[in-house]
Amino acid sequence: MRSNNHDAPEEAAASEPLLSRRAAPHTRTSRALILRLGVAIATVCGVMGVIGLAYRDHSERGGHHGGSGPDGPKEGGGGGAGESPLTAASLEKCAWPLLEPHVSLLDVPRIARDEYLSRQATLASALADAGVDAFIAEPSASTEYYANISSSFDLSERPFLMLLEAQTGAFSYLVPQFEAGRIAGLDMVYDETTNAEVAVAWAEEESPYAVLAGARPDWKKVMVDEHTRYMIAAGLQGAGIEVVPMSETVQSLRAVKTAAEIALLRGINTFTLELVRSVQKCLLVGMTQEAVVTASHSLFSRAGVGAGFWSIVLFGDQAAYPHGGKHGKTLAEGEFALIDIGSLLHGYGSDVTRTILPTGAKVSDELMGIWETVFAAQSAGFERMRINETCSDVDAASRVAVKEAGYGSFYTHRLGHGLGLEMHEHPYLNGANSEKLKLGEVVTNEPGIYVTTEQAKTMGKDIGFGVRLEDPILVTDNGGEPMTGRRARSPYDP
Repeated sequence: MRSNNHDAPEEAAASEPLLSRRAAPHTRTSRALILRLGVAIATVCGVMGVIGLAYRDHSERGGHHGGSGPDGPKEGGGGGAGESPLTAASLEKCAWPLLEPHVSLLDVPRIARDEYLSRQATLASALADAGVDAFIAEPSASTEYYANISSSFDLSERPFLMLLEAQTGAFSYLVPQFEAGRIAGLDMVYDETTNAEVAVAWAEEESPYAVLAGARPDWKKVMVDEHTRYMIAAGLQGAGIEVVPMSETVQSLRAVKTAAEIALLRGINTFTLELVRSVQKCLLVGMTQEAVVTASHSLFSRAGVGAGFWSIVLFGDQAAYPHGGKHGKTLAEGEFALIDIGSLLHGYGSDVTRTILPTGAKVSDELMGIWETVFAAQSAGFERMRINETCSDVDAASRVAVKEAGYGSFYTHRLGHGLGLEMHEHPYLNGANSEKLKLGEVVTNEPGIYVTTEQAKTMGKDIGFGVRLEDPILVTDNGGEPMTGRRARSPYDP
């Protein structure tokens, strides 16, 4: 469950070349060099600490890991001589040797050119069936999906639009004239042989929408992407082009994942779970939330996937707030640690949550029972994540065990959301969604129970708590398949 309030990716500076996510793969030499730089940066970050529990790094993955050093893993902390075992550096030092053998999970190829072209052809066919003349999108997850135009493009009042014609499948784009050369250098993917006029350029003294209407006089009705700003739709309508919103059919094209996408999602999510498992083995009572954030960031960076790192790390009663509470909390005896964490692999994200305990630590029987109730809720949702199941029914199934345990009003959010190029995308598993699940969709399954300290006192308890478990699930004919490779088994075996 990643909060929508987390820091957004840094936008490309206007003076720098715009880069697509899909750069050519690095050579072994450059991968190693980038990795060494990443390790150095990660070490500095570990010393400085991370301000805030929700943090994102934006370096591209260029390669793999460094060595684990002369010391093997020291379960339960691994500080050197004179170094506190409670620091982020000690946690990283202990966890890296446990995580390093799993870095090969990230050796998954990027999306190939042929797949982009196939996606464009499929979209063109769907547009024709919908009775529209073209599809229009601003840089977003949709343009990244169809043409490798990065969603990190810095949007402004000057429209840069991807255009895809329905009947021919021809790709083109609307671009400010003075930016045409720079944007032409992007690693966009399209069939050059069928596109005579790719760039539709407009000058500063012209209306971009009038220029587009003049260049495409046959376009009477267009479908705009769900991410498109209102000003774009209004401008198109002002130029005499009818605008319709993205249909559910077109929306589902990106929701249903291809084999290549599933491989990427499985790679990054399985690795993310292994990172959480390595952290659990080294977590100690007395560590701060920030130490776990910093160490986790460093571990992702050492593996070459620091780009897109984010986390929500909450101890004890702070976990009663699903998207975060106060900073500076130290893990105490008798309380859970909730880690909700992820990163990116070639643009595709991970989103994994575990509620854990350090090795040898204990919580009350009541808290352990709540963990088991959340696990039962996840299991119920897991069994219903089959094709043609209604999203609202899956959400409802996950709530039964929680209601029976008396905590129904404390399960305060939806069961899950789609996962892919966006951390939150279609479909959404909530009580209001009548969509049917489709084969190949990847949707998170993340029930939780959250009781604040104020609420706890009204129930005769001393302090609040929060428990959540989350795995991204592949929808199949026979129920869900965890993209993490395995579900949690206990707070000691995440």
